[in-house]
Amino acid sequence: MVANDQSDGPLLDVPLIRQRPELPTGCEAVALTMALHYYGIDVDKETIARQMPRDPAPLTLNRDGSIRIWGDPEKGFVGDPYDDGMTINPNPLKQVLDRYRSGGIALYGKAFRVVENYASQGKPVLVWFTISHEMPAERGWYTPDGKHISAPGPQHCIVVTGVSDKAVFFNDCESTGRSGKNVKVEKEKFIRIYDAMGRRALVVS
Repeated sequence: MVANDQSDGPLLDVPLIRQRPELPTGCEAVALTMALHYYGIDVDKETIARQMPRDPAPLTLNRDGSIRIWGDPEKGFVGDPYDDGMTINPNPLKQVLDRYRSGGIALYGKAFRVVENYASQGKPVLVWFTISHEMPAERGWYTPDGKHISAPGPQHCIVVTGVSDKAVFFNDCESTGRSGKNVKVEKEKFIRIYDAMGRRALVVS
């Protein structure tokens, strides 16, 4: 299951699956699908999307178009992954992973070296990142019961396939010029973005 990048060490050979056109905001479901395919589990990305828990709270906007009230990604996917959606956190996404494989680990607030350690053991790790591969902008809202949600953006979810001393490699399911299989980002920059996005990850064991 390992492919080699001669300059930066072994990379996990995680199949690349694109999220578009079916799941324009369903990157978490597609990232999990890629990780499951790595283990030979031939499940469809739309099946994973349908199995995700949802928070059905409706979207309410402020006058300036910013989000005022919406759902809690710790309960389930906020919005619609087939249309105008936002995200789901590691814990509820792990509920889907548990249907297919045991031993998954939802990570919150862990230093990137923890992610790196799991990847070095041959385990793909989903990381909450940005579509732009640049630092996120602050963003947030309140749930209907008053909980504040921090959701920096532009939100994305990728699969780490390898880490070297200087770089992080990952599969990005978007269809931009930056996305693709084994995308390479300078390690210090990746860690800054990972930290700014709330240090969220899901280990697929």
